[in-house]
Amino acid sequence: MSTPRLPAPRLNAFTLIELLVVIAIIAILAGMILPALSKARDRALLANDLSGIRQVLLGAHLFASDNLDYLPYPSWGYPAERDNWCHAKSIVSGAGKDDALTFSNQVESFKKGQLAPYVSTVKLLTCPKDLAERGSAKGKADFKKREIKITSYVWNGAIISYATPAPTQITSSFKLGALRTTGILMWEGPESEEQYLFNDVGNQPHEGVSQRHGGGRRPKDQKEYVGGVAPVGRLDGSGTPLKMQTWFSPDYAGKAIWPATANPVGPNDCWYNPSSKNGTY
Repeated sequence: MSTPRLPAPRLNAFTLIELLVVIAIIAILAGMILPALSKARDRALLANDLSGIRQVLLGAHLFASDNLDYLPYPSWGYPAERDNWCHAKSIVSGAGKDDALTFSNQVESFKKGQLAPYVSTVKLLTCPKDLAERGSAKGKADFKKREIKITSYVWNGAIISYATPAPTQITSSFKLGALRTTGILMWEGPESEEQYLFNDVGNQPHEGVSQRHGGGRRPKDQKEYVGGVAPVGRLDGSGTPLKMQTWFSPDYAGKAIWPATANPVGPNDCWYNPSSKNGTY
């Protein structure tokens, strides 16, 4: 007797068309999900920034309570002529450098700066997104240009009337109680700038603000609008995000962007120099 033959097993396989349909569906889903994940991650980084800013502002208030209500010195120009909120007078120049030793030396300078006893770590001074962008071509080039490399933030020169005070002065020129409560003390500086990109850590408001968070791309300079926002910190200790369009408006920094002369409707939350009628320099 012969053994009956069983039918050959049928092979289940995708046809080429079915495979292409599956790939297309995956691509569509990825296109929908990835932007949402990117936005969620960016919101988390922004929240991280605002938390860091609030901790720095708390440190500034503690410093003021120990120094007759005067805030730390904001810095004004390089080379530094005195210790300031971010680093000591002896900080080494970082211009044209991006090596680990220079950065390490600047970290040591932070430890001798005015806020070091009140701020837990130098990491609070750097935006995580700023740190990540240093791996890109433009980001790396801009980082290399910086004089000061240990921070993503700058302080408002309003607290010293946007001018270098007498050498004997080591703090702000005005007591905290004499300044506008909602005034913006610190903000994330612009990613790129025509000149003076983090040459120090004290700025005028119309020098620009970052757009790292929520922007479509990296701006080529402080004038190009790409839709992003920057975290800012106010004298009352609060932090908030602001769009560049809001920042460069008459009720804030004014529409004129440095090196043009500032034209705000002041005094306001950006320009609040007590010794000036309109809060500017």
